[in-house]
Amino acid sequence: MVIKEFEEVLFPGVGVQVCGIRSARDEIVVEVASTGRPGRCPDCRRRASRVHSSYQRRLAERPVGPRQVVVRLTVRRFFCDGKSCPRKTFAEQIDGLTERYRRSSVALKSWLKTIAEQLGGRAGERLCRQLRLTAGRTRLLGLLEAPTVQDRAPRVLGVDEFAFRRGRTYGTILVDVETARVVDVLPNAHRRPSPPG
Repeated sequence: MVIKEFEEVLFPGVGVQVCGIRSARDEIVVEVASTGRPGRCPDCRRRASRVHSSYQRRLAERPVGPRQVVVRLTVRRFFCDGKSCPRKTFAEQIDGLTERYRRSSVALKSWLKTIAEQLGGRAGERLCRQLRLTAGRTRLLGLLEAPTVQDRAPRVLGVDEFAFRRGRTYGTILVDVETARVVDVLPNAHRRPSPPG
């Protein structure tokens, strides 16, 4: 019953099967195997028909209560049978769970991105420590995407200065007053001198 509950909570609609769960005092290890259709070659987009091998990936997942969750995922490597395709083999990616080169689940990445959007770097890092998520401010800020470039230049530009570090490092924010959208954030090249103490 516990295995079924883990599948429903952590992997709803994802093509995997929970094969086992090992629980320690501060960590839960969930053994998972891929059960979805063979993947498509990332180069020629041809669907694979032959399995080359399998291997295990280790993914950080959202915590359950006070314990961290680690997913040990068995994924398949497929042959690409496209005659003109330069790629001979490729590893499958599981929709809703994995991304290439990433060591955390898609759901955990979504959590961290939301924290970064709402709190930024340092405050987000403090919240992550409280939630037992392993993420520093650099990682959180790296998840943010640059705003889309506007089709037209702003007609009325608002400029304000703020402190990155109180009393030390300042930045300038540019805002399109008509649309209330941030145009850019510029770090100031100078630092204000500390008041004599």
